[in-house]
Amino acid sequence: MSIAKGKLLQMPNDTGSENTQLKDVQAKDAQPKDAQPKDAQAESAKRESRKQRPILLLGGTSEARRLAELLIREGYRVISSLAGVTSEPVLPKGEVRIGGFGGVDGMVEFIKAENVLAIADASHPFAAQITRNGFEAAKATELSYVRVERKPWKPLGNERWTRVADVEAAVRALSKNSRAFVAIGRKDLEKFAVRDDLSILARSIEEPEMELPENWKFIQGRPPFSYDDEYSLMAQAKVDTLVVKNSGGKAVSAKLQVARDRRMRVIMIERPELPDIRKVRKIEQVVQFLPRP
Repeated sequence: MSIAKGKLLQMPNDTGSENTQLKDVQAKDAQPKDAQPKDAQAESAKRESRKQRPILLLGGTSEARRLAELLIREGYRVISSLAGVTSEPVLPKGEVRIGGFGGVDGMVEFIKAENVLAIADASHPFAAQITRNGFEAAKATELSYVRVERKPWKPLGNERWTRVADVEAAVRALSKNSRAFVAIGRKDLEKFAVRDDLSILARSIEEPEMELPENWKFIQGRPPFSYDDEYSLMAQAKVDTLVVKNSGGKAVSAKLQVARDRRMRVIMIERPELPDIRKVRKIEQVVQFLPRP
């Protein structure tokens, strides 16, 4: 696997112990003159692999990791791009780059430098900017582009949902003196600090960079979370309102089930608008819209 900040690197090979090196030398001496050492064969295979035009996979989600594995099984070379929002991301199979491209122009440069075959987008539904940039870069380089996107959550009929357009609207929508469970990631938590009447329970994968007000409690955790754990957490904190982004999928739906069963109010932040791009719901459908490797 290759991992780099904004570029690709090959991971160094383990040279082994002195005894192992000695055995390798003896084995090389015993080989026919035209035989390649195993290390040389491996390096040759890597070079041949790099000649194959890759799929640029905009990742950072569980769907992206499954898609990377599927594409590799289908014979594609895959470069997964992660934004670098979390310090210890769960890495997919294949090659990996971490960090931004520097906008559309930077992505176009990367596409040309790596001779990218097509772009597959499995980024988070709220990572709208990378999707917009990926779509524009694909148009600029005349590449195929396909996005796999989870279905958004919908109320079943007895929920108490308040739909809002963005985080700022969610802050305004909270009732005075609410005890709110804010589960939207750490990036936008600071926006809730303007409401000193609120008691906030916040949770995200990474610790927030802000200093927490006295009436806040923070829990660090990575989904998925079970129904029982979510129920216990919200009951003990006496939460009356859940604030969540409409990410969709199964990974965080347990909190919505708890909110429904406890008759809690839900402030649902809807997804940002995206360009009119080709979308599929299942990762298996992505291959239908990619050129063959």
